[in-house]
Amino acid sequence: PPHPKIADLGELTGSEYVASLLPGARVVKGFNTLHGQYIAADPRHQAGRQVLFLAGDDTDAKTTVKNLTDAFGFAPVDVGSLREGGRLMQLGGPLKQD
Repeated sequence: PPHPKIADLGELTGSEYVASLLPGARVVKGFNTLHGQYIAADPRHQAGRQVLFLAGDDTDAKTTVKNLTDAFGFAPVDVGSLREGGRLMQLGGPLKQD
């Protein structure tokens, strides 16, 4: 069954829905799979760097966000488009921490 906190957006992911409300915007999904303590803390630690999943339909925008988050110390991983990557990262998706 669908996750109880996911709105019924039909076939759209939440990120696709947001992008549809902002024509021309370059939407990149990121940070939503991490709890606050992982964002607030230094993403560089003894075991390596904190992985940060990114998804988006605009390659240039994803590159910008990837470079920025890499400079912050995260290890950005591109998981695809807002549709495919968004499904992986949304509530109930396999990459979302509960």
